[in-house]
Amino acid sequence: MNSSVGQKLSKVSEVDGRPFIAGAFAPASGAQIHCHNPATGQVAFTYTGCSGAEVDAAVAAARKVQDEVWSEFSPGGRKRLLMAFADAIMASSDALAGLDSLDIGKPLGAATGEVAIAAGFIRYYAEAIDKIVMGEVPASGVGMTEVQYLRPRGVVAAIIPWNFPLINACLKVGPALAAGNTCVLKPSDISPRSALLMAQLATDAGLPAGVLNVVPGDADTGSALIGHPDVNLVTFTGSTATGKHIMQHVGNTWMKPMLLECGGKSPEIVFEGASVLGVEAIAAKIVEGALWNQGQVCVARTRVLIQQSLYEDMAQAVVAAAAEIKPGSPADPATRFGPLASAVQYQRVCNFIEEGVASGVRVLLDGREPAGVDAGGFYLGPTVLDQVPSESRLAQEEIFGPVILLTPFADETEALALANNTPYGLAATVWTTDASLGQRMARRLKAGKVRLVSSLAMVEPAGFNHSAEPCGQSGFGVEGGLEGMRSYLRRQSVEHLHG
Repeated sequence: MNSSVGQKLSKVSEVDGRPFIAGAFAPASGAQIHCHNPATGQVAFTYTGCSGAEVDAAVAAARKVQDEVWSEFSPGGRKRLLMAFADAIMASSDALAGLDSLDIGKPLGAATGEVAIAAGFIRYYAEAIDKIVMGEVPASGVGMTEVQYLRPRGVVAAIIPWNFPLINACLKVGPALAAGNTCVLKPSDISPRSALLMAQLATDAGLPAGVLNVVPGDADTGSALIGHPDVNLVTFTGSTATGKHIMQHVGNTWMKPMLLECGGKSPEIVFEGASVLGVEAIAAKIVEGALWNQGQVCVARTRVLIQQSLYEDMAQAVVAAAAEIKPGSPADPATRFGPLASAVQYQRVCNFIEEGVASGVRVLLDGREPAGVDAGGFYLGPTVLDQVPSESRLAQEEIFGPVILLTPFADETEALALANNTPYGLAATVWTTDASLGQRMARRLKAGKVRLVSSLAMVEPAGFNHSAEPCGQSGFGVEGGLEGMRSYLRRQSVEHLHG
């Protein structure tokens, strides 16, 4: 790590760790939480989590400004403030990227790129404010006018995971605020600092105090927030187990709508006809997608299903591509693959690998104990497992790490059965040059996001306009695009009998 990078990271680590409530940092009274630097394993940051008292204060601040100030802002006024907020995020790019790098071991280069994506979400939803029609007039009899309005839901509780701290925060805060809601954000207990700095930047950019509040803490903090009687919508991204807990807790306290994007076990399906694109080229793309963010991605296509005639060649190519990826220090600008985010996550992934070995699964590439990294860090290199049975726990449960599972299939029928043979329904990719086959698979795959690949050409995707809804145990509710903003609005009909 060069000295200039070290100085930058040392400076950003001093960011205030207290909750941000009503436009200012405030004392907290919950449990002490120790955060470790994933690159070294050492405690790097300690803060006091929020108790129910701080959650009450944050929700009260959000409610007050929602009722008295934010709901009265014109669309143009909200747009100007959110655009200024996005500019402030970009102006603090080094600090925000440094915090995410320190908190979860994200390579600094990746974290820096994610700041631009996060700011892009805020800009997109700022621009969307005057693109959504907020009222419709259905046909009715003479002397009767009905207007169906889209209204802000009120106070939004947003709970986000640690894998993309800043992006996940802006993906929820952007549409929530653009729709006219206020927000109380709870970041992961191991990665709170970029969210706290982001909230301060929002206030500095002119957003009224209390529009965006951040309450860092543990599961008790989250429970106090989602069960709060003055919260009108809960939006959550994280594990399926936590999503189920949220549903139960909301049902047992104050009923309110929810948006849940939970776990995934997404398949990557390679049909033999795709071999005309080049086995090595396909393998490189598969590895890139599966190991993005060290495999700590809910939509990572880590179950690679390969048609039998291609299996041996593709397996060799996947191993070769994965073996080229070497873990390194997240502070090194050249690093593209860092440590896992925590000791808990590291041990979880290792346990899955060890379970596979014990059951007789062949390890084609073993990423445990990689060379050239700090022995105290939570480093685990790319791992490839061969012919993993579809009923095994490895193939059924989300590992959330750099582990690729290879499984052969005979034909389209078996490929579909294997792909759908998990409780999840988040994403899938199909490699085929047969358009009819691709469309048949897309129609029958249980996935909110399906990618059909019949070319290696680089093309621009839908970007911020992309939206999808998971199914199965992966959750429900639309995020992304204009439809994602509508998720933060409720429909109200107003009937006017005027004779």
